[in-house]
Amino acid sequence: MMRNFSAAFFRGLMVLLPVVISIQITIWVFKTMESWLSAPLKVVLGSAYFPGMAIILIVVLTALIGFSSRWPAADFFWGLPGRILERLPVLKQVYGALKEVMDIMGGKKFAEESVVMVELPGTETSLIGIVTVNKKGNGNTIASELNDDQIAVYLPMSYQVGGYTLIVPKKYTRPLDLSPADALQLVLSGGVISEKRDRPKS
Repeated sequence: MMRNFSAAFFRGLMVLLPVVISIQITIWVFKTMESWLSAPLKVVLGSAYFPGMAIILIVVLTALIGFSSRWPAADFFWGLPGRILERLPVLKQVYGALKEVMDIMGGKKFAEESVVMVELPGTETSLIGIVTVNKKGNGNTIASELNDDQIAVYLPMSYQVGGYTLIVPKKYTRPLDLSPADALQLVLSGGVISEKRDRPKS
């Protein structure tokens, strides 16, 4: 009886924890934005201000930035704060690291149609990877070290932001019909996201 209860409790915990943690993080983000912007909004708007207006303003502003960033002039303007941070000591390391993580998670660092399955020689094992350098050249250190029949493939790791870059012969890879962003989400989630998306409706 106790063993069954413990197993049921653990399964319930695995269901509840992601939900509770996600909600708590969302609440913390909203509270932080509200605390930062409420004071200046009260000064500007006076009695017209109401609780939650700062959050609404951030959501609307974020959407507007996203839409306008498709235009070169606006994209250049919104990129100014980042370029300033990249010139400041300490902050440039923090900003650079965060931007790299966001770009990788969004698939921006990789070209489309670059997702491949890497077959490990001598085994029946394959890994999902993303081609980062597909030909020999002098553009960077990895490109200069490639042979004519080799490519560089980034292999992300499940449940963490990290991975390995392998230099492999092209014959050990085959293309997959996935975007880099979808491939990253698939691997980082251990395949859970893909299974939920592809599950047939009853």
